[in-house]
Amino acid sequence: MRALAALTVLLLHVTVFSSAGSAPAVRLLSHLNIGVTVFFLISGFLLYRPFIAHRAGGPPGAPVRRYAWRRVLRIFPAYWLTLTLLTVLPGFSGVTGGHWLSQYALLDSLALGSGNCVEELSKCGLAHTWSLGVEVGFYALLPLFALVAERLARRRSGAGWVGRELGILALLSLISILLHLRSSGSGVTGVITGTLLGYWLWFAAGMALAVVSVGARQGAEASAWMRLVVAWPWVPWLGALALYVLLSALLPPTPFLFSHLDQTVAYVGFALIAALLMAPAVFGDRAGGMPRRILAQPVMAWLGLVSYGIFLWHYAVVLRLSVPGSGLGFWPLLGATLAIAVACATVSYYALEKPLLRLKYRSQRVRGSSYPSGSNGSSS
Repeated sequence: MRALAALTVLLLHVTVFSSAGSAPAVRLLSHLNIGVTVFFLISGFLLYRPFIAHRAGGPPGAPVRRYAWRRVLRIFPAYWLTLTLLTVLPGFSGVTGGHWLSQYALLDSLALGSGNCVEELSKCGLAHTWSLGVEVGFYALLPLFALVAERLARRRSGAGWVGRELGILALLSLISILLHLRSSGSGVTGVITGTLLGYWLWFAAGMALAVVSVGARQGAEASAWMRLVVAWPWVPWLGALALYVLLSALLPPTPFLFSHLDQTVAYVGFALIAALLMAPAVFGDRAGGMPRRILAQPVMAWLGLVSYGIFLWHYAVVLRLSVPGSGLGFWPLLGATLAIAVACATVSYYALEKPLLRLKYRSQRVRGSSYPSGSNGSSS
């Protein structure tokens, strides 16, 4: 799923900085920023599930200090390396306009003032990392949410906590939708759209999948929808494709949406599409079917492994290759960007990320569990 998310974001930015051909193609490709939605759902699922896995006999979640240390190791070292290299390498752009502190701290997603990296899309090689700032906000809030949800769950016997927790997630998501609808992109509302407040729905959808999956392991009766996903995983993927085509037809043929209504439609629609794409991987992961076979391909698994580096590097590569006079059309730009971004991501993963990620679990004791490898969020 991470590979799918990273590749769609890469394809979007190639589309923005090149000619993608016919108008229908541009319309379909212009909303592949849904890859960011998929990333957020993955984070919501993988990071929240360890906090609630014990309710179905799984291992307890990591202490908050260890959880925070893992998040720092996962996000910042590779990001700092990329930002530094893009700043010092000729022909690239890292730190922009002297905003080095906000960029290194991943605070540039806050739309406060002018001239920050996020607003200078054609100049800053890491303008797309606004989403990492939103992710960090989610990381910070999640332990507090888990603590409150845990206390509420104690008042429910069996799997009765599932409905209450889904209700809380739904209520907070509704508030986020209303805030998103009223945002204007500046001042206080600019903070909303640049932080977790404006994207809670996407994380909450992944958290909801985690809640339902743990509830199913605890003995909650599987719904008809869940049984359908297990038996016919192509149905939710077909639904996601149909909904994406519909949204592409309704929305303007650009990822830059300025109408509050268009933004809200995309916000809600992307959440539904991403949840449908993730469902076969969450439920019945060993039940077979075309979507699961695609996600289980070794190439997809490996691309998912190095996907963070692909995400970090691809935008700077697109900017560098699409300078005026380069003569690169859509397909050459796509091929060159993919090749260079994957190469940079491979070096980043094996030289930096993988050695550092080993530190995440150096002191973790191995616990017996009925959960398959990775189900406690260890792959996050």
